[in-house]
Formats: sequence, structure tokens, C-alpha cells
Amino acid sequence: MRCRQTIDGEANPLYIPHTPEECRCLPAGRHCHGVRAATTDPDLIDRWWAEEPRYGVGVACGPSGLVILDIDNHGSDRPENGDFLPGVEVDQDAADFESGWDTIAALCAARNASLPWIEPPTMAVLTPSGGLHAWFRVEDAEQWRQGAGKLGWQIDLKAGWGYGIVPGTVTRKGAYRALGDCRTVAALPTWLGADLKRAGHYRAPEQTRPRRTAKQLLARIQQPKGDRYIAAAIQAEVERVTSAPAGTRNETVYSAARALGRFVPAGQLSETEVEDVLTAAAQSAGLPESEARTAVLSGLRAGIAKGRAA
Repeated sequence: MRCRQTIDGEANPLYIPHTPEECRCLPAGRHCHGVRAATTDPDLIDRWWAEEPRYGVGVACGPSGLVILDIDNHGSDRPENGDFLPGVEVDQDAADFESGWDTIAALCAARNASLPWIEPPTMAVLTPSGGLHAWFRVEDAEQWRQGAGKLGWQIDLKAGWGYGIVPGTVTRKGAYRALGDCRTVAALPTWLGADLKRAGHYRAPEQTRPRRTAKQLLARIQQPKGDRYIAAAIQAEVERVTSAPAGTRNETVYSAARALGRFVPAGQLSETEVEDVLTAAAQSAGLPESEARTAVLSGLRAGIAKGRAA
């Protein structure tokens, strides 16, 4: 109840602002915070559908190793400077662009390429508004950034915690329908990936430190005077971070820092020790240092507050 901002369209007086990482509903198997509740647990999915058979299906991009090219069909907010494809030379006049369909066609013409969902064939979904979602596989999903209009007018990219709606799903706006017969997801075409990167949809990974074992990382902490419980907790959290799969690392790091932060108020661990060991563990797992440290510090604050309240 305290996780829902509104109930039947009215503000919920019991709502407490919090981040998805702090939410108690998600570990309990409840579907709040939208796509952040994404799961592959069939029993949990069955339970949710039993609660509401009208639910549709959405797929989280980052955890699934996907990016989705979103072609809009709004016909509004035309660029004042007439530049529908920044950084790309096109032969068309501004009057030729009526929607994102025209923009993607112009980009393909400039690159001498087929429409990206045609060659190679990949799953494409027609949206209720007359647009299209083209699904693609990427190996480094954590590095892709979603955004609107960076590549071109009415061309967006869904990535990270963006999501795609599966064909057959019906929403208040209408039905999502498959385009063609392809139901598999192809790799992102090289030429399109290059343009998306040029437009700022990709952040190159930072240099990561050599992967270290949990034992090497634990040596950075001065173990508290024979307290085996805390030592075991540190080891468990470090191992959880180092083995976290792509797409879940930020949340895992936050959760680990929150769990260890509760030992700080009693002097059993120091903030610096927790920050250093979990940041190193996260980098060892492949998370950029800046993201790792941000997640650790956020989790630490929550854990320290919990420890003080205990």
C-alpha cells in the first residue's frame, strides 16, 4: 500500500518516496516499480496473472541483452532548424518528413542499407499509435543508453530499464501486433550500431581492474575481532557482487552495501572499508568504477540509517 503513489487515480496518503532498490515489495515478489519488477520466475508470473488475467507482457531490455529501436508516428514537434537527421547528409526536403517512418527511411537511404528489421530479419512490433518497435540483441547491454530523438526525429532507443511490449498485448491505447512472421531477435546491425553510438546512445566501458577472487578482496578489510558472523556476511556479499549477471549489477551492489552498512554505526566495520571492498568487487564483475561507487554509497547510506534505527 505504501509503495503506490496513487490508488484509483487519487494520491495515496500512505505513500513513502523511495527508490526501487529500497523497495521491500520487489524482494517479496510484488509487481511495483513497473519494469523493475521484471522476473523470469514462472511461478511468480503465474501468480501475477492469476491476480489480473488482463495483464500483458513486457520485456526488460538491459537484463535481457536487448535494445529496441522505437519508430514514432506522432507527426508533431518538428525540428525548427529542419535537421531531421543530425550529422547525416540526406537528399530529402523537410516537407518529406511526416513521421519517424520517413526519418528511418532517409537514414537507410543515406547508409545504402535496408530497413534494419528487414535485413537481417528480426522481431518487429507495430504499436497502437502507428509506430514500430524493432528488437535487437547486443552483447554489452549495460553500456547502451535509451533516449528520444538523439539519432533522428521521432527515432528513439529503448535500452537499460526500458522495455518492449510483446505482440498480442492489449493496452488502453490498443493492441501491439507483430509485423511479419519473424519471432526471433537478430543482432543489432553493425551500421545501425555505429550510428546509434555516434548519436550518444552508447557509453564505452571504463577500464576495469583485473578480476580478483573473493579471497583477495576480503583481504582489504581488517576483520572485526573474531566476529565470524560479520566475516561471513562480508564474504557472502562480496561473492554475490562478483557473480552478479549483467543487468543486475547496480542493484546487487546497492543491496550488498545496504546489508553491510548496518554494521557501521556499531563500529564493526568502517564506511571506507565497505566502500573500498564493494567498489573493487563491482569493478571485478565488470561495472564501471563511477557506477559502482555511486551504488555503494547509496546503499551504505540506507544501511547505516537502518543500523542506527535498530
